[in-house]
Amino acid sequence: METGTGIGLDKKSETLYVKLLLGLRWTPEELGRELDRRESEVICLIDGLREEGLVVASGDVPGAYRAVEPCVALPALLSRRMHAPQMAQPRAAAIERFVKLHEYTTDRVSRPDSGHSRDETATLVERLIARAERDVIFLVPGGSPDGPGDVDGSCFELSKPIIDMSLRRGATVRSLWTSSALSHPAGAEHARWMADQGAQLRHVGSLPVRAIVVDGELAVQISEDRTVARVVRGGGGLERLNALADQLWQRGVGLRSPAGRAVSTGPRRPRSETVLRLLAEGLTDDAIARRLGCSVRTVRNDIACAMSALDARSRFQAGARARQVGLI
Repeated sequence: METGTGIGLDKKSETLYVKLLLGLRWTPEELGRELDRRESEVICLIDGLREEGLVVASGDVPGAYRAVEPCVALPALLSRRMHAPQMAQPRAAAIERFVKLHEYTTDRVSRPDSGHSRDETATLVERLIARAERDVIFLVPGGSPDGPGDVDGSCFELSKPIIDMSLRRGATVRSLWTSSALSHPAGAEHARWMADQGAQLRHVGSLPVRAIVVDGELAVQISEDRTVARVVRGGGGLERLNALADQLWQRGVGLRSPAGRAVSTGPRRPRSETVLRLLAEGLTDDAIARRLGCSVRTVRNDIACAMSALDARSRFQAGARARQVGLI
């Protein structure tokens, strides 16, 4: 199979991913015409990219798809492939070049601080969430499945990449839900998934706004139907959202399972992510092993694997490069 430029995809899949990035959303029929491929072949390639987390269903047009932003999707692909040596290994340098080129091109064309559809909103959030360092809090109102505040599976497929990115970078992820959102099967399933990943969840009776607050320094406020979003970067608007999120979190109640037991949340991320973060902070192998409660040999095996995947010549270069490429 012909390989691509080193980001971990074969040439056909990479060509399709690049084409998807050139538009907000595409149908398989449109992609087939653009790439001169049969629609059935395009659908097969899309399915593969969805499995890898590089493509999600459009939140606006049934049957259409959009690309997940490279700054979110490609580090996640690298993280997974590091533990699957039988698969094509992405190269850190190739991913870094790909992401920088895409962001340079995107910034030259437009750098929006607002979105006017679900797909635009999701893309905007992905670009901003990639900068999260400390804390991300989601305010998730509920609503009737048929109403403007709907809770559906496509909504949660869109949010999985950004939650994974935040947790992988070591940020604390908190999510406030309403009871009505959790009563919907798709909402309940997604809440369980978030808890399994290590996010903290609470619920309240109602939420006056749908928003995502990043590091307390910027927020994305989203309309009830998720078709309009605006970035709040400072001033009174950001202060009010921060205060509201803190107050609601303090009032929120922890989630409980159907059996009445508290839903367990906590760090359940791969050990290698923590090893890389501690490595980037300058800790020794012994110190990392003590922090994680594992053997020094285990830590050194993780570091050797990371050095190979990141084309690093030293353990310290591996930690620095992991941060540069967005792996942590």
